[in-house]
Formats: sequence, C-alpha cells, structure tokens
Amino acid sequence: MEMQPGQMAYDRASTVFSPDGRLFQVEYALQAIQMGGTAVAVTYDTGIVFVAYRNLPVSSLAEASSIEKSFAIDSGLGCVTAGLIADSRVLVEFLRVEAQRHRIAYSESAPFAMLGHSLGTLLQQFTQFGGTRPFAVSLLLGGFTNGRPGLVELDPSGATIGWKAYAIGRNRRAVADYLEEKIGEHRDEAAAFELAVQAVAEGSPSPFPPEALDVAILEPESELRRLTPADIAKRAQGMPFIGTPERKTSGR
Repeated sequence: MEMQPGQMAYDRASTVFSPDGRLFQVEYALQAIQMGGTAVAVTYDTGIVFVAYRNLPVSSLAEASSIEKSFAIDSGLGCVTAGLIADSRVLVEFLRVEAQRHRIAYSESAPFAMLGHSLGTLLQQFTQFGGTRPFAVSLLLGGFTNGRPGLVELDPSGATIGWKAYAIGRNRRAVADYLEEKIGEHRDEAAAFELAVQAVAEGSPSPFPPEALDVAILEPESELRRLTPADIAKRAQGMPFIGTPERKTSGR
C-alpha cells in the first residue's frame, strides 16, 4: 500500500516518535494483548490468587490443560500473563533465570519488585532499538515482602506499577474498575478466588466452563499451586457465569 503524500511511517518503527509523542508499535502491542483473554491477580491476607481465561481448543483432540497462563518463577514467586503465549514464555524464562541468579548469589528468594524492575528494563529496551519489536505481553508478577503479598504489573512499554489486585488482557479497564469497587480491606483465599473469577467473568462476553479458567495460588516460601479443573469446578459451583461447554456436532 502506497503512502499518501506527506504521510510519515511513524507506525512502522519502534524507535520513532510521532509528532504528538506516541510510539505506535507499543500501542499496537497493547492492542494485541487486548485480543487475548482476561487475566486477574488478587492478593489476600496470606497469598495471591491468579485467574486467567484461556480460549479452549476447538478440536476435541487437544488438551486444554496444555494452554498455560500462570507460571511458577521460584519459591514464593509466580505470575500470570495475557497476550502472545510465545512471547510470554520468553519473559517467564528471563524471570526464572534472574531469580536463580539471585538465589545462587544471596541464598534467598529474589524480591519480586526487583525482578519486576529487571524485566521492565528488558521490555523497555525492545522499544528503543531498531530491528526489534515490543513484546505483546502484559504480566502480573506476584511475590512477598516480609510475608506480605504484593503484585507488579508490566506492560510492553516497560512501565512497572504495584497493585493489591489488578487485571490485564481483554476489557482490563472494566475489570479493574470492578475489582476496585468490590475489593475490601481483608480477604481470605476463598474470597480472593471468588472475586478473581467474578472479575474474569466481567471481561467475558458469555458464560464459560470451568475448563476455560487457569487458576493458581501462591503462598510464601511455596511453589505456585495450580488448581485442577475438578478443583476449579468445585470451588466455582453455583456461580451464575459458569456455563456448560457447547459441543459442536459434526454434519457427517
């Protein structure tokens, strides 16, 4: 497609600002994240609940559990992602390596805020050099400081923000508004789970089966614990937005 006279290709390079100070490639990466499922993290008194919506495979031959949105980083460290799964794996591997470097050097788990800033630096570099593109991933990284849970959000620009609870992915603004309205001062694991699942439902256009949820729980000095579909179905029983999966019938 030919450019119109006077049109500048600001949106074709990640290193060129438009006249109004925008990096279009970063904005395009954010738009790609919006195309994916919603992911939510909610802290409670002693831990963090990660819940992500995943698009179930159309084929009955595929294993739905193979689609992962939550990842273990180290003891007491975990994350949930939204966006391109392949990009997510690269960032998760970076976090795991950095966490092990810190553990080898200091014989302790890496502070989650420090890991977040290290990853933010990597993300920012991919908006600064030619021949690269920003990662099309947003990520909620969770960990603990003196036993208290906390979250750091990272987006393709490399910005890092701390939260008690937050949402990334599809309809994240509406979901974040819902969390802000419903969250209280103190929550246990069951309340955090219910709030997180309800928030994910806010970002979904229709009811979904329990198999569509990737749920994981993080506690201090423990590996990320992922719930099985049976556990999720049991905990979510009676929630009105949990539907029955529709099976497509063959015409043969």
